[in-house]
Amino acid sequence: MSRFSSETLLRYVMDALTGLNVPEADAAVVADSLVEAELGGQPTHGLLRLPFLLDRLRAGLINPRPAFRLSGDRAAAVVLDADNGLGPLAGVRAVDLSVERAHLAGIGIVAVRRGNHLGSLGFYLRRATAAGAIGLAFTNTPPAMSPPGGRTPYLGTNPIAAGFPTSGDPVIVDMATSQVARGHILQAARVGEPIPEGWAVDAEGQPTTDPHAAIAGSLLPLGGTKGFALALLVEVLSGVLSGAAVGPEVVGTFVPAERESNVGHCFVAIDPEALAPGFSARMDRLAADLRDQGGRAPGDRRHAERARRLTEGVELSAELLADLRARVGAEP
Repeated sequence: MSRFSSETLLRYVMDALTGLNVPEADAAVVADSLVEAELGGQPTHGLLRLPFLLDRLRAGLINPRPAFRLSGDRAAAVVLDADNGLGPLAGVRAVDLSVERAHLAGIGIVAVRRGNHLGSLGFYLRRATAAGAIGLAFTNTPPAMSPPGGRTPYLGTNPIAAGFPTSGDPVIVDMATSQVARGHILQAARVGEPIPEGWAVDAEGQPTTDPHAAIAGSLLPLGGTKGFALALLVEVLSGVLSGAAVGPEVVGTFVPAERESNVGHCFVAIDPEALAPGFSARMDRLAADLRDQGGRAPGDRRHAERARRLTEGVELSAELLADLRARVGAEP
């Protein structure tokens, strides 16, 4: 393991992206997304993604200079066509638009089509909560989970996320609708480690601890059929509602394909002051009650990790550094 400061990693990612015709300001947004994932202890959404983003940029499968377009524009609702740009650019634009509409109308919803992988949804929700809004975020992902009774993956790990402002760090809920995010399976495959039983089944529908068999098979939904139902809810809100790709049409960061990903997203912002003033103080009490019970509020661990890693640096594995060397051409 080697340690790097967040500043070093930000500059490294920006240099890699600007070298492929991504404007510096846009590269800074994407770099911030990847490095914040590392800081928060989510390496599956961090620099692990960079080589694949660069591969798709080189192949012309991601637009380095997108021209966003709005349609269906109403007071509290709008559709954003992301023009196949890098995911974090569309995510930041969408969440900011939803917050603007919420401050005007009490609630704002932005549906995004022709997007790419967003990374950690908490990155966007912290923008909403910093502006005093409640944020909800949904995105569809490439097929990973089979319908109940089936063996062919149809829906992705389709995460659900929410952010709630407090007087301090926000409460952030961010979870896949599968037992684990697919990035954990991919990471295990990279380093040659088994996965816990109960995460996935192989192509024959049998439980497996082999990450390669899991990738060829199907991830298991969170809570059985209820998890698949939640994934379906996300698919409708992000893919069907926006007019983006749905089910097997979705292409992901790690999937070789000769077409754009057309990922769909949905961001909702709510201005709590439009309903009952004093929301943050009430959230403070709720979060404090959870901690007083000996537990923690959602997001606490990531906030603590971020503070620690800002001081101590971010650890990157030898395997990841070797991949970055080979695919990017240099280490941080």
